[in-house]
Amino acid sequence: MARTLAKKGNSSRSATLQALTTPLSFLGLALLIIEATLAIVLSNQKLSEAHIWAGFLWMIAIFAAIVLVAVIFFWVKPQNLLFGKEELANPPLDPSALNDAIEDLIVANVNPECLKNPPP
Repeated sequence: MARTLAKKGNSSRSATLQALTTPLSFLGLALLIIEATLAIVLSNQKLSEAHIWAGFLWMIAIFAAIVLVAVIFFWVKPQNLLFGKEELANPPLDPSALNDAIEDLIVANVNPECLKNPPP
């Protein structure tokens, strides 16, 4: 039972990490983590009303700061905020390099007799 729960926890964790494909999704996840942590601390501690209000105001300030950072990023360079991991990980190939790669694959995987032209 504990093993299946651990597998479910790991799979949900890996799914969450795979969902982080853009800086915008990272900012959203960071905001959720910070806000959830503050909410848990404020609701489970025996704090005075003044401290709870200060924590609530901190939550609002952090939310506003992250939204402001996202807006500034979007305004200055929107392509940096919305790019996907595919664009970053795999730079575009030169067409001649792609042709060379295809030719290498054909030579390595196709029987040489099949490449000969049939007699007329």
